Amino acid sequence: MATINDIAKMAGVSVSTVSHVVNKTRYVSPEKVEKVEKAIQELDNLPNFIVKKAAVLTAQVKGQYILMVIADKKSDFQRRIEQQIDERLKQTGYTLITVECNSDISGMEGFFRILLESNAVAGALVFPDEKDVLLHRILADAKIPAVILGREVKDYMADMIYTDTMDGAYKAARHLIRKGHERIGFLGRSRERTPQRLDGFKKALKEYGIPEVPEYIHPCLQREQDVFDVLDKLLDGERLPTALLIANYAVVIPFLKYINAHNISCPEDISIVCFGSFDWAPLHTPALTTVEQDTEQLAEIAADVLMKRIENKECANAPACESIYQTVTLPTKLVVRSSTCGIGRGPFGEKAASMNELMLSEKEIRSIRLKKTTAVISFHYAGKAWMELHLKGIRNIFDNLGISIIGTTDAHFDPRLQCRQLESLRMLEPDILIAMPTDNKTTADAFQKIADSDIHLILISNVPAGLHHGDYVTCVSINEHSHGQNMGHGLGEYMRQHKLKHYGMIVHGADFYATTQRDSAARQVMSEEYPTMHLCGSVSFEKEDEVYKKAGDLIKRYPEIEALYISWDGPAMEVIAALTELGRTDIAIVTSDLDYADALNMAKGGMIKALSAQCPYEQGQAIALAAAKAVLNKTVPPFIGIESISVTSDNLLKSWKQVFKEDPRPELLQAFRENPNYTERQINLPLSIM
Repeated sequence: MATINDIAKMAGVSVSTVSHVVNKTRYVSPEKVEKVEKAIQELDNLPNFIVKKAAVLTAQVKGQYILMVIADKKSDFQRRIEQQIDERLKQTGYTLITVECNSDISGMEGFFRILLESNAVAGALVFPDEKDVLLHRILADAKIPAVILGREVKDYMADMIYTDTMDGAYKAARHLIRKGHERIGFLGRSRERTPQRLDGFKKALKEYGIPEVPEYIHPCLQREQDVFDVLDKLLDGERLPTALLIANYAVVIPFLKYINAHNISCPEDISIVCFGSFDWAPLHTPALTTVEQDTEQLAEIAADVLMKRIENKECANAPACESIYQTVTLPTKLVVRSSTCGIGRGPFGEKAASMNELMLSEKEIRSIRLKKTTAVISFHYAGKAWMELHLKGIRNIFDNLGISIIGTTDAHFDPRLQCRQLESLRMLEPDILIAMPTDNKTTADAFQKIADSDIHLILISNVPAGLHHGDYVTCVSINEHSHGQNMGHGLGEYMRQHKLKHYGMIVHGADFYATTQRDSAARQVMSEEYPTMHLCGSVSFEKEDEVYKKAGDLIKRYPEIEALYISWDGPAMEVIAALTELGRTDIAIVTSDLDYADALNMAKGGMIKALSAQCPYEQGQAIALAAAKAVLNKTVPPFIGIESISVTSDNLLKSWKQVFKEDPRPELLQAFRENPNYTERQINLPLSIM
């Protein structure tokens, strides 16, 4: 019988090399492995140490083992599949043997051949290596069933089960784009193993007309240091990405290490979506938005298919069995959490800046006080508290800066009246003109005259047709994306808590970027985060007096509707009147803008269940600060977006005080006290009003 020394001489290598090849205890070059395996195959009788090795692998009983090959030991997805398949196989009498492959799998070829020739393996579950060496060179002639996991393999006949990762990456990129991101990066570990993810990412960019930026795309980050080096370049520049799709679990940890070490805040500084179903994703701060693959379903299908093939003795890569092989593609699921946030946009796509960027230094305050500046204001209408709070916020800043308001007008929603008023205000030759356009087209010429003058024009919410940044200082509004998100979450959470399924939408159809962005953000929240809720129908309106009839028609067409989204509170009141007439006061309403009528409805337990409230006082302050900056010839962001707050009956009284800067009216308190649910809420009432 030959000895290990004989094999070493035949192969022209050392004894230790033979031992390492047989026992897989150290890397050996493919050339030497081939020499050792060839020498062993030429022996008539195998040495005892090789026989014993085979005996261990067969574990005394042939055909009781399932071989599982993991191609990426850092993959949380592959480890999850392994664990779940192992649990399933315990019920079948088979034992799972898991083998981790190196990047150069050819060095393990001898080990696999010995294992497969021992007849201990009844079937195989394989995550393919990057170049498919295992399948095409090693398993090609093995007479056992095999199921390929994770991705499709060309020119190999077997059952294949994988998730649609291309669609998953597409969903992730689309989610970020719809949240207002345009500078989106891609970080991956292996272009060869997961090309579909990069393809899905690029598909979303192309569909939304966003150009690919090569500097943002890095699909082959093998080592932790590779991730760090790329992030050093990505996050240190003027045009750094605002969002990243992290396409492999192995990149997630290095990324989180990096941003923590460099004091980069997520999602304020950068939003991220990660591939993976890892358990700690919802527990991280912030909770991570993920593209999740159903590992439990994949493991169940894989185990069932393999057991069936073993039972029927149907081998892989057998032309005679080609017709029985199946390919199963499972969908991915986007789970939205707090690691992604929306970017509010202005009328020309400008990113919303915060009021913090407008703060004045003591020197600037002293300078503007010396100028004796004057200002005028043109409101579209001044009857509601929203406008009163704007004016209050403006005066708060102006009084401190010595800026005098020498004229204020109310257009009563009449664009022609506003045009005449603007001409009168212009004749006063103020330094600053603040205006909320009633109609972007009709008032365009009047605003153009102001833009052509030396007056600093500050716009509220909308920009008249034909004007561009440079014609005006800035546009100040709410962060409409956040505003719509608040409304979407309010609707979705109320429906989830009350087990409702069917909803409708009544949206503003006019060409106003603000309400368009708001309504789109709410739609995105409902479709992505509450996919089990069914949108029955949607109607649009341009004027509030259209809403009563359109709401009635919508409910008659879809009587199954249980909840409604409505763009703001004025139309919501029209809807309430229409639904009351129809006897459908059971329908829940979610809208925006806190005012007395909708607050009273909510306090009484009426149809309004949640809303997103603007902070008009803070908007007024931002307007005044922007005007002061302009007078000092300082740079002002082209769009300022103030954050809104979410309101339900539980925080209504507190929110009232936050928005209106005063205690709630006695009527609101009385409505709460008469509401049967008041006792459950009394601990939430501000102490000053109890």
